[in-house]
Amino acid sequence: MNENTSPLTKAALDSAFNDGHFATVFQPKLSLIDGRTLGVETYIRWHHPELGTLLPGEFLDFLIAHRRMGDLTDLVLHEAARAASLWRSERRHWSVAVNLSVDDLEQSSLVDHLSDLLTAYAIPTEALAIDIPESALADDDEQHFRALEKLRQAGFHVALDTAGINLLPVARITSQYFSELKIGGTSLIKFSRSVANAGGGLIAERLKAASRYGLTVTATRVEDIDTVKPLADMGFTAVQGSFFRHPDTIEGLQTWSSDWLIPVLSDERPVRTDTIARARATLADPDLLLFPEEEPVDGEKAEASEGPALTLPVPDDAPPLNRPKRARRQTLTAREDRKQIFFS
Repeated sequence: MNENTSPLTKAALDSAFNDGHFATVFQPKLSLIDGRTLGVETYIRWHHPELGTLLPGEFLDFLIAHRRMGDLTDLVLHEAARAASLWRSERRHWSVAVNLSVDDLEQSSLVDHLSDLLTAYAIPTEALAIDIPESALADDDEQHFRALEKLRQAGFHVALDTAGINLLPVARITSQYFSELKIGGTSLIKFSRSVANAGGGLIAERLKAASRYGLTVTATRVEDIDTVKPLADMGFTAVQGSFFRHPDTIEGLQTWSSDWLIPVLSDERPVRTDTIARARATLADPDLLLFPEEEPVDGEKAEASEGPALTLPVPDDAPPLNRPKRARRQTLTAREDRKQIFFS
C-alpha cells in the first residue's frame, strides 16, 4: 500500500490500539476422521470508524511501515489465549492457531513470551498453535529453523502453511520443525488430486513427507463438497474453509457443532444447500465472515442476532480487549472505490 495515497492515518492507528478497533475472528478446523472440531484459526479485522471493516490486506503494510506489527501480534496472541481459556472452561478443548511472521521467529524471547501467555490464561501448551507461512521461510535461514525447533521442543503445535507455493525443500518438512502441514485452496487441491492420480506432483511429495514424519495434514479454504470427499484418501486428516464455516466471533461460535460432517461425507445425509447460509446466520456483523483475501460486497448483509456476552478475567499486562465499535459503512467502501484506494 502506498502510504501517500492511503486513507489510513497514524492517529487512526493509535486509536485502533487504544480504543479496541481491532477484532479477532476464528474459523473452525474439522477432523476428517471423526468429524470433531479440532481447533480454530485466528484472523484479524480493523473496524475503522470511517472506512468500515478492513481486511488484513488493506492495513498490514501500513502497520509494517509504522512499526506496529509487533503490537498487533501481541494483541492477537492475547485474544487467542483468551478465547482458548474461555472455550476450555466450556469443555471445548480446541487449539487456537495464530499466524506468526519471520520477524516473530527472530525474537529470541518468543518461546518465553508464549509460555508467559499460557501461565497468564491458565491454558496448556496444546491450547495455542502456531502457523508459519511458507513465504517466511523462503530464504531457508538456519536461524528461523532453530526458532521452529525451539517451539517444537517447548511442546507447541507448529503448522507450515504452504498455500501451494512450494518454496521450501521437502527435506525440511519433518517433525523436527513442524507438527502439521496446511495446503490451501480448492483449485490447488483439485489440481493436486489430478496430478497425484497421474502418479506425481509436488503436493503429492509433501503429503508423503507429512505421512513419513507423522504430521497431520489440513486442507484449507475448501468451498464445496466435491473437494471435501476425496481428501481423506489423498492423505488429509483435517479440513477448514467456507463450506464448513466462515470466520466468526467467539459469541458466534458459541453454538457451533460439526456433528453433521461425517454423515455428509458418508452419504448418510444429503448436503444441505444452505450450509454456508447457516454458517452466516448468527453473526452480529456479517463483515466478520470475510476471509483476508475477500472483499465485501455492498448490500450483502445477513440478518443476525446478538449472542449473550461472554466475559473472562484479563491479566494486568493484557492489551485492550478488541471489542469493536460498530462503524457505519461509508460510500468509500463500495467495491470499486476500495480497489482504487487500497490496491492502486
